[in-house]
Formats: sequence, C-alpha cells, structure tokens
Amino acid sequence: MNGRECITNILNRRGADRLSWTTVADAAGRSLMPRRLRECPVLEFYRAIGCDILQFGNAALAADQCAAMPYRRVAPCTVETAGEGDGTWRTRTVCRWGTLESAWRAGHPVKYPIATPEDLACATALWRETLVEEAAAPAAEESLARVQAAIGDDGIYMLTLEPSPVQQLIEMDIGLENFYYLLADRPREVEALMDAMHAVRMAEYRIIARRMDVAAVCPVENTSTTLTSPAIYERYSLGQIADLVDVMHEHDRKVVLHMCGRLEGLLGLIARTGADAINALTPPSVGDVPPERALDVLGEDVVLLGTIFNPNVFQKPRVTREEIWRELDRLYTPRLRKAHMVLWLGCDGLATELYRFEAVRQWMEA
Repeated sequence: MNGRECITNILNRRGADRLSWTTVADAAGRSLMPRRLRECPVLEFYRAIGCDILQFGNAALAADQCAAMPYRRVAPCTVETAGEGDGTWRTRTVCRWGTLESAWRAGHPVKYPIATPEDLACATALWRETLVEEAAAPAAEESLARVQAAIGDDGIYMLTLEPSPVQQLIEMDIGLENFYYLLADRPREVEALMDAMHAVRMAEYRIIARRMDVAAVCPVENTSTTLTSPAIYERYSLGQIADLVDVMHEHDRKVVLHMCGRLEGLLGLIARTGADAINALTPPSVGDVPPERALDVLGEDVVLLGTIFNPNVFQKPRVTREEIWRELDRLYTPRLRKAHMVLWLGCDGLATELYRFEAVRQWMEA
C-alpha cells in the first residue's frame, strides 16, 4: 500500500498491509540536519525520510501550499497589533463593550486577554455579535485541492480546527488558574461565554463539513487532566465535541482529536464523544497512556491516528540506533501490530538528528 491507502485504511478500520509511521517537522525540528533537508519543502522532507504523510493542517507548509478555510469571522471590533524588540506581539481588541489586551511570545501567550469580570463580559458580548460569513467558492476548495495534489499518494491532509471553548479559554484566552477562579466565582458568566463561542464554532463546522472534501478534521484540543478534570470535561467538553462529531459525520468526515497529554482519567469520556480517532496519544512519562492501555479502555477497534513514539527514547541524548530498535521491538507486541495505529515521531520544536528517523525507517523496512 502507498501512504494514502495505508493511512486511509487505518482511519477506516479496514487494516493495512504494513505498519505506518509519520512525523511533523518544523524548522526547529530539522535544524540539525544536512542543508538539503533543512531547506527543502516539508513534504519533500517527509518523502526523503520515508514516512507516510499525515499532514497536520498547514503545519510547516509554504504559504502557497496552505489550505484556506471556507469562512471568515466578522466581529464589531478593531484589532491593533504591534511587535516589540524582544519578539513579543501585543494585540488590542477594541469594541463598544471595552478593550481586550493580550501578548504572545514564541507562539505562547504571556498575557491573556480575559483577566477580570469586566473582560469576561466584554468577550461574551463580542462573541455573541460575531458573525460567520461563508467565503466565496471555490477559493478554499482550490487551495485544498492544491495541497492534496502535492501530497499525492504519499498520505492524506488532515484539516486542523481551533480547540473547543474550554480548551481555548484555558490555553489562550484566560489561562489555567484564572479560568477556574472565574468559573468558581461567576459560573453563569463563564458558561455564557462558552455557549457564545460554541455557537460560532458550530457555524464554522457546518460550512467546513459541507465544503471541505477531507477524510478527517482534527480539533487541536491538547486535552490533559493537567488542564481539565474529568468532571469539567464531562460537563462542558464532551457535549461540545459530540456536537462537532455529529456535524462532521453528517457529511462523512472523520473526527480525530488531537489530545497530547495525560488522558488516563478521560478515556472513557472521550469514547462517549463519538470521535473516530485520537491523535498524539502520549505514553509515560510525558503522558500517562501507553497505546495498549487505550486498547484496554476503548477497545481493539479504536483508531490511534498518530501515537507518540516514546520521547524518552526517541529524544534521548545520544540515543543509539540499537536502543531505538529495541524500543520498537518492545512497542510492537502482536496485539499492537493488529491495531489501527499510525506511529508519530515527535520532533516539532525539538532539534532532531537525521539518524533517529533513519533508525525507525530501517526497522520498519526490515
């Protein structure tokens, strides 16, 4: 099977004639490699190392290869952005209900836009007044067709979505500590904000499901019990994700949850969302769910579309080829060889030498 056939069969639980592995490699991940691999287009890098391509949204793609969304948000506000010398980007969102200020550095928030009850009220009003306008056809469809043609028979394109409201608020808009303070002190106001956000998300989902001809969509949840308790997940996230799944399934799109983190306490709840697969399932010690544990809880038919290869081995300083091979021997038990699984080598943001990928390729081809 070629990469497209292999991953498609795994996603559809039809079985594959070989094991499948993939990765996501950004500039940092390739920074220790020979120049020809550092500077080539990322799809050519994947072909050079011999992995199947599970293209994670537009990650590391050149601008002219990226798929565009078939909608845009229209909100009654003005947005002012300014950069600073230390690499910080500051944003002021000004509307008639107030001003929300945030700051980001190196892709991470250093100041959240929602910090006070007044900010919470402002954000809620802004989301309630946000419209989702459908983009004129066929621009989004053509951009998707271009990236799918570039991938060809070597894999599939998985359209990534923004996280559901709870994860968005914890990770990007309020922050972990203040989210729980506000939820405890002003539960109705926080719930009203999440409802307004979810309504906008659902409008986007309906357009995506109808217009984007992809095998799978992947909300980048990053869910973990270090962020979300089982009780909070069951009360809020489960229903939000189930709504997404229902919309996508109406149009024969699979839903893959990107949930890197500690998931042991959430596996049973995740099963109830109806999602088709989990992406970035992470074993100890970075996560807490080895792939066979996921089979124990979710059943042999679960799809693990990108299970993280043990980072304690793959990213171990000066790891040898033989150590990588021994870990692959240990990982691929007879049970796991029958599972619907794609192995994912984590290197985005982590400078990784080429020989580590070569070792995996050699083992897979042996």
